Amino acid sequence: MSTENSDAYIEQAKAKLAEGFQGEEDIEGASTPQKDLLSACVIGVLSIGAMVLAWQMPDPGRSVFTHPGLLPFLTGLTMLAMAFGLAARALREGGAANLTGVFAKPTDPDERDYARRAWLLIGLIVALIVAVDFVSFRIRIPIGSFEFKISSFEIVAIPIVTVIMKIFWRKSWLRCLLAAAVTAMLLAAAFRWGFKIPMPGVD
Repeated sequence: MSTENSDAYIEQAKAKLAEGFQGEEDIEGASTPQKDLLSACVIGVLSIGAMVLAWQMPDPGRSVFTHPGLLPFLTGLTMLAMAFGLAARALREGGAANLTGVFAKPTDPDERDYARRAWLLIGLIVALIVAVDFVSFRIRIPIGSFEFKISSFEIVAIPIVTVIMKIFWRKSWLRCLLAAAVTAMLLAAAFRWGFKIPMPGVD
């Protein structure tokens, strides 16, 4: 590689890095105390809902540490604590003032697209939580001495996570589907055979 090409490559890399840092500043600047307070309320409601659903999961009765809802409950509790922290900071910064202005229709196309994707993400997460709780079935595939299990968790999670990844990752449908499938299968395998914790649904 010549010196001129090397210098040009370095300049292009610097420009891309500068654009990336500018993008992070723009995202941070787009956040307001009012938006943070509203986000904290939404996260808090979802966290409480997840904790309630986790508490209602059937308990095999072996130990509280192997309860299927233990990890979702702890995750919801952690998210609730983070929501309280975000709300407290937003209130200190005046987030309670002019809170209704958050619901005003944004005029900037980028802000409209961001709001649309944010609400869509919330809807998909709620749909995932509800579907995992209400849909219950399992498929057992014997492979020699090994029994491969697929529960309703994987069947429900894979398509919803695929859509979420398509919206935010913006890769091809096939890549999003493969990534979602691998993630769901590895997560289910870790809990089934690693932690000996049944997955939500009939497992």
